Amino acid sequence: MADPGVSVERHLERVLGLVAPLAPVTVPIGDAGGLVCPADVPAPISLPRFDHAAMDGYAVRAADVADAAPATPVVLPVAGVVAAGDAAQPTLVPGTAWRIMTGAPVPEGADAVVPFEWTDRGRETVRIDAAVPAARHVRLAGEDVGEGRVAVAGGTKLAPRHLALLAAVGTATVAVHPPPRVAVVVTGQELAVPDAELADLPAHVPDSNSVALAAAARAAGARVVSFGPVPDDPQLLLDQLAEAAEVADLVVTTGGVSAGDHDVVKAALRDREGFWFGSVAVKPGRPQGAGAVTATGGRQVPVVSLPGTPVAAYSSFRLFAEPAIRALAGQSPRAVGRALLEAPVEVAADRTLVLPAAYVAPGRVAQLAGHVGHSQRLLAAADVLLVVPPGGAPLPAGAEVVILPL
Repeated sequence: MADPGVSVERHLERVLGLVAPLAPVTVPIGDAGGLVCPADVPAPISLPRFDHAAMDGYAVRAADVADAAPATPVVLPVAGVVAAGDAAQPTLVPGTAWRIMTGAPVPEGADAVVPFEWTDRGRETVRIDAAVPAARHVRLAGEDVGEGRVAVAGGTKLAPRHLALLAAVGTATVAVHPPPRVAVVVTGQELAVPDAELADLPAHVPDSNSVALAAAARAAGARVVSFGPVPDDPQLLLDQLAEAAEVADLVVTTGGVSAGDHDVVKAALRDREGFWFGSVAVKPGRPQGAGAVTATGGRQVPVVSLPGTPVAAYSSFRLFAEPAIRALAGQSPRAVGRALLEAPVEVAADRTLVLPAAYVAPGRVAQLAGHVGHSQRLLAAADVLLVVPPGGAPLPAGAEVVILPL
C-alpha cells in the first residue's frame, strides 16, 4: 500500500510556520472594519463623557421628590430647559427642577430625572406624581467606559459594533494588521480564460481556479492579484513568481505539484532550499507543496502550492492557504464550525476526507452523493465541507463533525 503522506495537521503546521502577522499600520477607524487590532485600545475620553439624561423629563434632586405620589404630588418651579448639545451646564437650586431632554447634561446639583410620563409636563411649574431614587434615568460619566480604560481588547477583529465604540470614546485612528496581499498564480498550458473563444482552442479548458481562489482569498480578507495561466515552463514560472512576490505577502499556486512530466511548479522549486513537495493524507488534494521565495530587500514571501484539479484546489485552499491568510491578518488560523450528521458517512483508514455536504436542518448536514473529488457541480451545491479525519468505522448519524462553512 502506498504511503498516504503526512497528516493534514502536519502540513498545516508547515504552512503556518512560514507566516507571521503583518506589521501593524494605523488607519482611520472607518477603514478598520474586518481588521485585527494587535494591542488593547484605551479610551481617550470617558463614555459617557458627562452625566446626562437618559430620558426626556425633569432634572431634580431625588430628595425633593421623595414623597411624590399620585395622591400627594410634588409641585416644583421650572428654572429652564436643557437640550442635548447645550454647552453651558446650569446649576439646580434645591427645590426647583430643570426641564431636560435625552442626552442633555444634568444640571449641577441634580441627581435624578423624572420622566415626562410621571408629570403634567408643565413649563412654569411641574407637578410630579412619582418619586425617583438618586441616579435614576441618569447616565453617569464613565459608567460604560472610563477614560484610559480598555475600550477594545487586543486581538479583536473589528466589527461595526467595535468601531461604534471606538468612535464613541473619541478614537479617530487605530493600529491594525493590514489586509494580506495574496498573489494567485495558476499554471497549466491547457488553460484558457473563461471568455476565450474555446472553439479555436480545442485542447484547452476554461480556467476556473484563478476565479475560485481569488474569490476565496478575498472572502478571507485578502487583497488579490491574479497571474497566469503560466505555461508549463519552469523559467517562465520562476519569472512569474518573482513578479508576484514583489506585490504579495503570500503566493498561492495551483497545478503542477504532482509527479507528471509537466508538473512545472514542482520542477521549478523542488531543489530550492526550504521548499517541500509531497503527499498529504487528504482526499481530494493529496499532492501539496510549500516554501518561500525571496523578494527585493531579502523579504521572504511564503508560497503555498496546491493541486490543479478544481475541487482539490479549492478544498486545499480552505485547509492550508486560508489559515495562512488569517494568520497574516493576526487572526486565529482555523475558522471551522461543527454540525451533526443526518446520515452515516464513510471514513478512510489512512487519510482525511473533505466532503461536500448540505444543511437539512439547522445544525444538521448530509453528505451530497456523487464523485466528490472532481464534481464542481457538487461543490457549488454544498453549504459546507465536512472534514472527516482518518479512522475505522463509519461515522453514525448524529455524530458531530468539523465543517468548513461555504
